[in-house]
Amino acid sequence: MDAAKQRPKGEGQDGPSHTNFQKASSLAAEGDLAPMTNKICLLFMLRAPLHGKVKTRLAREVGHDAALALYKAFVEDMLDSLDGCGADIAFFVEPGEGIGEMRAWLGDGRVYVPQCHGNLGDRMRAAFEWAFGAEYTAAACIGSDIAVLSHWHAKSLVRLMRSEPALIGPSPDGGYWTIGFGRKSYLPQAFESMPWSTPELFGITMGVMQPLQPATLPELADIDTLEDLRALVRARPAGVARRTLAVAGALLGQEPFKDQS
Repeated sequence: MDAAKQRPKGEGQDGPSHTNFQKASSLAAEGDLAPMTNKICLLFMLRAPLHGKVKTRLAREVGHDAALALYKAFVEDMLDSLDGCGADIAFFVEPGEGIGEMRAWLGDGRVYVPQCHGNLGDRMRAAFEWAFGAEYTAAACIGSDIAVLSHWHAKSLVRLMRSEPALIGPSPDGGYWTIGFGRKSYLPQAFESMPWSTPELFGITMGVMQPLQPATLPELADIDTLEDLRALVRARPAGVARRTLAVAGALLGQEPFKDQS
């Protein structure tokens, strides 16, 4: 791969503006650089595995030790499903100072980029601008607690990114588990002044994206509460969430939880 394609260049082509590409280049300079091997990039939005800083809503019910163990299981199960999906994966880490912990956990040979400051919309917008500044033709953000993501879902996501101007995958709580755009059809408005963490998010985002007629992926649930976790264990979906089910099964067998730190 041409070395010039190892970092965002900020060329004012169709899509995000030259100014935004310059900002994306600055962001990338703080993270790792790796040769582009695919034209599509998945922007994996992660939190560093720090005790007391992950899955805080779930932690209020199960304790921080259990929440951290579950979070690691979610991510590792998702990486199994994403393996070989046909896209590059960039790991966007919050806080950025936690990249060392991410590398110690998930290993070298991956692209780690610090998430920018701001709300979720700001951070997702910056991730897309990083990807398009790096000359990817399409990119999609994906959350880190979709334990039921399967290899089929991952392959379908990448296949649609090759052919569609935009896509979205709804969640049953009214949000979404993924959102993607082609470089030339990118709409930063999808991340501006949005009601994050509310049941209205998906509908309002679809209204912004409607001119692109986005492809819609199957609904997938994230895991934010103890009841979400119980529902996953009851369903026991085949072929996915192996680590999550093992950790959850052990935890649920120990209720009430002793660790409420």
